[in-house]
Amino acid sequence: MKMKHIHRLGTLVLLGTALSACTFLDTDPQIIPSGGYYTDETRLQYGLAGVYGALNSEALYGNYYSLQISNADDLCYFNNYNNIDTRPDRYNHTAGTSVIYDTWLKLYQGIKNANEYLQGVEEAQIDPEDLSTSLESYAAEARFLRAYYHFLLAQAWGDVPLRAAAADSPNPNDVQIAATPQAEVLKWCVDEIEAVVDDLDPEVEQTPSRVSRTVAEGILARIYLFMASETVADVDGLSKADMYKKAAEWAYEVIRSGKHQLNPSYEQVFINMIQDKYDTDYHESMWEAEFLGDRTSADKWTNGRIGDLIGLKSQSGNTNFSEWACNYSYGFYNGTYTLWQLYSETDRVESDLSQADDEDNIQGQLVIDKRRIWNLPGYNFQGYTGSHPSGGREISYKIDGVDKSGVLLQTRSMYRTPWNYNNIFAMRTIEGLQDVEGKFDTNDMVYEPDVMCAIRNAGKWRRETIYEQQMSAKNLYTTINFPILRYSDVLLMFAEAANEYNGPLTDRDGQAIDFRTEAKNALLAVRQRAGIATDENQLNDQQSFRELVRNERGRELAFEALRKYDLIRWGIFVDRMHQAGTNIPAENKYRNVTYTNYAASTYANVGARHIYLPIPTKELAVNHALTQNPLW
Repeated sequence: MKMKHIHRLGTLVLLGTALSACTFLDTDPQIIPSGGYYTDETRLQYGLAGVYGALNSEALYGNYYSLQISNADDLCYFNNYNNIDTRPDRYNHTAGTSVIYDTWLKLYQGIKNANEYLQGVEEAQIDPEDLSTSLESYAAEARFLRAYYHFLLAQAWGDVPLRAAAADSPNPNDVQIAATPQAEVLKWCVDEIEAVVDDLDPEVEQTPSRVSRTVAEGILARIYLFMASETVADVDGLSKADMYKKAAEWAYEVIRSGKHQLNPSYEQVFINMIQDKYDTDYHESMWEAEFLGDRTSADKWTNGRIGDLIGLKSQSGNTNFSEWACNYSYGFYNGTYTLWQLYSETDRVESDLSQADDEDNIQGQLVIDKRRIWNLPGYNFQGYTGSHPSGGREISYKIDGVDKSGVLLQTRSMYRTPWNYNNIFAMRTIEGLQDVEGKFDTNDMVYEPDVMCAIRNAGKWRRETIYEQQMSAKNLYTTINFPILRYSDVLLMFAEAANEYNGPLTDRDGQAIDFRTEAKNALLAVRQRAGIATDENQLNDQQSFRELVRNERGRELAFEALRKYDLIRWGIFVDRMHQAGTNIPAENKYRNVTYTNYAASTYANVGARHIYLPIPTKELAVNHALTQNPLW
């Protein structure tokens, strides 16, 4: 179980106990200035918590970056059709949109904290015998984070100011820094991380709120893949092949370390995040943005909206929250029909899709991708109001031409509410279902797996109380963590990079890697965990393998703020977004036109300029050396 502690000293938010056992906070720790402050390990830890603080802000992984900026892609859309604001996830944003400025500002605050911390550590005079880990290791974490923040900026904005040193004075001229070309920023990022990767503590995988050596190796693979992007200019001294080779070799370092495995249960990876637990058996979740509490008191402050803004919608007029089966959630993000097809049709073998009439034939198919069941469930928690004397909503339907009736008792408590169309339900078992006259048989339910498949909530992080293990009122902030890097991502990055490079690879010890076999094994491990078969023909040529890996990334990593940048680096972002907007099932039972029309209008907004965010207007007002991105 995680341990999360807060100690306050003046205005500084502090960590309580040893970092190897505890987490960094999701509040905004302030950096103690240099000039001799860092005299012992406790102070080193306090300062480092401040460098991590940006990750756990609402502007980054708590909401703005992870959801609004990065989570609207061809597989996920913002579904609040009553909202008319300018928002990045509606692609109607401008350079003045506050979410964009707040995210930009928070990233540069993280960089500022890292620079000041590094300057302080450089001046520190501490006996190595008094440290549980070396000064070099503390500095390595800060340098890694500084590089990672720059990567997020370059990935989202393109050319950005590179700030690799602390400001020497509060002189306003210090903010006048021109943008460095995107390719140069990315190259600086990998150089920085490669310079410190061996100084990072390899033994902190028990606490994925911290950066370990394998995390750095996995992030190196991610950056090198983005450097090979169709939208990134040439990098001096590195060809596209070199970058794919580097990505594959760094990802392979994680694989061969043996420190991480796939959890046999896909859903358990996210249940752990919902339950506030670390996976100490498999360490699949390698790096997480950590969130502390639900803001019910000063010592439970948090900045995370995961499960609230994205999750299974759970709303009711019933204010007796102890009766709810799911804590309050707006459920503002839905999976698209394109995602549904990826799970249900694309890259599926005929034997998996054969119709069969038996108990194993769950949801109308013999074999279902387990990730679809978790990520796009057939229910949410909207609840019903009805006029039946029992307090529920009476429903009618036919079985073999015979009229049937029943009652959904969902006015007192927030039971699972199935997606339905004309009393055709999207799930077999419905909680709260009772018969009117003692003759109702739930086995008689009409069952259709595809009902409302284009509008289902993104269920990856749901606030069901069986998982969250707490009942709360309308608290919009949660303890649910957000994954920054998972081992399944590393496997898929290795498979992709090895396939694109398509040449000899070696590990860091100079040993040859059977790259083709290893790439197949990495991809198959992810698919086998999902419980689906693979057509071996898709593994035998570069183009087929490429398409399979790209689709697999969508199925495995949906809603994790990665897909948008995958589409951008593959050079297909605008086309795929437009396709998602027009890919709407024809039959009404598959959709709700209010949602799908709203989604279509959002996708129609997307153009080439959305490959990058605009430089915030407020930043241009103070940094006159910057110019706006060309298409903005």
